[in-house]
Amino acid sequence: MDPALLRDLHARTAAIVGSWWQDDRRRWCAYCGIPMRKRCPQGKPQPATLATRDHVIPKAHKGGGLVTIPACRGCNQAKGSLSLPEFLGSEAFLEIRRHKRRHQWSVHDLWITVGLAALRKATLLGAEGATTGAMTSQNSALSPPVPERLDSAR
Repeated sequence: MDPALLRDLHARTAAIVGSWWQDDRRRWCAYCGIPMRKRCPQGKPQPATLATRDHVIPKAHKGGGLVTIPACRGCNQAKGSLSLPEFLGSEAFLEIRRHKRRHQWSVHDLWITVGLAALRKATLLGAEGATTGAMTSQNSALSPPVPERLDSAR
């Protein structure tokens, strides 16, 4: 897919979702909707209501800090290294959502966030592919020809 098209899709999706860090959503857990604490006293155990940023695509899945959403420490630990789609289908998420709260994000918004994270990752991979594509085409001139029967299996 064209990297320019991916960037355009990403910009449009980001405009729909908005920036949660700039509005009131940053004060509430996206998963359970509880109000979060920004800080806890030093030397005390961290409460489950401590504010964290949850990686939609976890670091374990090479997501890094591409897209994050506000999550209380309890929900962030419950999600662990699961991707957001895996977490949305888990028993832990169903248990969290058993209690309806006004400020929890809708499942629809969470899925839009998954799409946004996928678009951002695809954009970055497309940019990497564009820079390595030139090297690949140079190397293909040096590599031996692939037999037809193997080429058609790809």
